[in-house]
Amino acid sequence: MSRETWKKVFSTIPDGELVELADFWSIQVKGFRQINQENIKHARAMVIAEALKPRNLKMIKAYYTINDDEADEPADKGEEITLDALIEIYEEGKELHLILGGLYASEEEKFEKLALELEETLLEKYQVDDLSSLIDSKEKKEDEVQQEKGESKSTLEWEKKWNKSEDKNKDLRAKIGDWEKKYSQLKQQSKEEKQSALGEKLKLQQELGTERAQHRETVENNKKTAVENETLKEEVAKLKGEISHLNAMLLHQQQEVAATAAKVDEKQPVATDQKEIVLVGDPKNKLTENSAKHTIRVLELKDVPEALESDWLEKCDEVWMMTYLVPPQVRRKIKRTVQKSIKEFSDFPTMKRYIEKG
Repeated sequence: MSRETWKKVFSTIPDGELVELADFWSIQVKGFRQINQENIKHARAMVIAEALKPRNLKMIKAYYTINDDEADEPADKGEEITLDALIEIYEEGKELHLILGGLYASEEEKFEKLALELEETLLEKYQVDDLSSLIDSKEKKEDEVQQEKGESKSTLEWEKKWNKSEDKNKDLRAKIGDWEKKYSQLKQQSKEEKQSALGEKLKLQQELGTERAQHRETVENNKKTAVENETLKEEVAKLKGEISHLNAMLLHQQQEVAATAAKVDEKQPVATDQKEIVLVGDPKNKLTENSAKHTIRVLELKDVPEALESDWLEKCDEVWMMTYLVPPQVRRKIKRTVQKSIKEFSDFPTMKRYIEKG
């Protein structure tokens, strides 16, 4: 087989597998100490070029021959290898480079022809221009399968989470129902309290309005009262002035009358028939103040000692004693001390009759 044929086969080896084969085939590339996943993209062309060298290619053909003999293919079961069988093997997951490498390594014409038919069929079926593009197509398909598996797993997990969320939502809806009920109750309570507060506010505003009106009325009345008081003060002051003037005039007239009376008294001595009487013991009767012929002055018992020491009793015309009010020892002392006429009355009617007789 030509180098171009094997180059075509090597182009179908995925990067990851090429790293392993390069190590297995002992491929050395200048500039790279070791071929690995990090540098395979840059070293791929050089690895393939090194593998196409005669000394390496012979060993690689033997590898594919051995690998093909160990593979579980229809030929091993005594069956004819067909194109459909090869496509089925490929689509079941066997790497294309192993299928093509095994066919080309046999160096039999029928297998080479079958390999070419397989290449053309795959290029047409997957609508790619070269075999290397089948790597991306297959990897994409594998990714899709993995994605489907992942999505299936994700779907189960999602359903599990969904059911869990539904249960949680059910609890939350129940709580929301309770909260809405409580909210409605609180809202109604708040509404009632607000209405009550509003009613109380209106009531207080009315009371405040009434109080303000009364206050204004009181202020106006106080102003009027203050004005009236000032007017009254002025009138009182005026009246006091007039009274003072009248009192002065009256005093002047009284002084003139007194002066005139004094002059008359000097010219005409006044004669009176009333006797001055000192009454020892107070009978508590107005008669002692209204006698026409007697001027009666009452002497209380407590004042008797002082009166005896003075000459007051000697200046009166007569001394009367109410014996039922004056103790005997006081009567005796008065009789011994006073040289005036002394009359004694055992009761008030007796004194009354005496006064009335004159």
